[in-house]
Amino acid sequence: MKKYLRKFLYFLCVTIFMIFTLGPLLWTLVISFTPESELLKHTSSLLPSKLYWGNYSKILSPGTSSHTIIFQGLKNSMEVSFLTILLGLPICVAGGYGFSRFLFPGRKVTLTFILATIIIPLFTTIIPIFSIFSNYGFLDNKFWLTLVYISSFIPMVTWMNMIFFNTLPEELWEAARVDGCNEWEAFTKVILPISYPILITTALMLFLMSWNQFQVPLILTSSQKNKVLTLVLSEFMSRDTISYGLIAVSGILAIIPPGILAVIFRHFLISGLTSGSVKG
Repeated sequence: MKKYLRKFLYFLCVTIFMIFTLGPLLWTLVISFTPESELLKHTSSLLPSKLYWGNYSKILSPGTSSHTIIFQGLKNSMEVSFLTILLGLPICVAGGYGFSRFLFPGRKVTLTFILATIIIPLFTTIIPIFSIFSNYGFLDNKFWLTLVYISSFIPMVTWMNMIFFNTLPEELWEAARVDGCNEWEAFTKVILPISYPILITTALMLFLMSWNQFQVPLILTSSQKNKVLTLVLSEFMSRDTISYGLIAVSGILAIIPPGILAVIFRHFLISGLTSGSVKG
């Protein structure tokens, strides 16, 4: 009896979880195929009377204003996210390795301070950041926006890398020293090649965290040229009208890149997140 009850509770929890996670996505998909006129009707039907491809046509047809707005935002989001990985990942890996391998004066205080900043939301510092950016002319610049992301994400990602390096057996460094490697050669030739799970995991985290930002780019960027994808969705809303179908299509397009990356690298993501749970 307990066995069946356990299975039932497991199935119930999974079902509730799937409803809350996939439900909004499925509803967005339904809206994207629904004519605008039907969205405003009082009806008991959840599905459109027929599939409407007009919203997709407006977004995907080159030359339309909707196409230009969305794909410019998509390009900006890609640039910012990959630049965040390019600049942030080496800093986080080097920081995690340094905290794991070296005992230097002030190590515990510095590490405690860095980890304490994890609990500080990025948005709480946006007023002084905006003031600094305004004074030095850094507003509406994708590069400086990327640096704000990196400064916010460094504590968490550095900590994850440090935990991973802590799990590696000391014998790896001893074998490298026997072969005549110094610390740099041991790191680049021995440690990095076996660290790809955590590298891919932290790269994905940097990508996803920067891709999903809304409030920070809303305040630090203003021109259509530099707006990221999460901001351009508001271009389909005005004081008098809201194009629900176009917003739904844009939302679906926005989740495709991170979704593809998550599916391709899901094995590395799982192994990277669990690699620090057991000492090697």
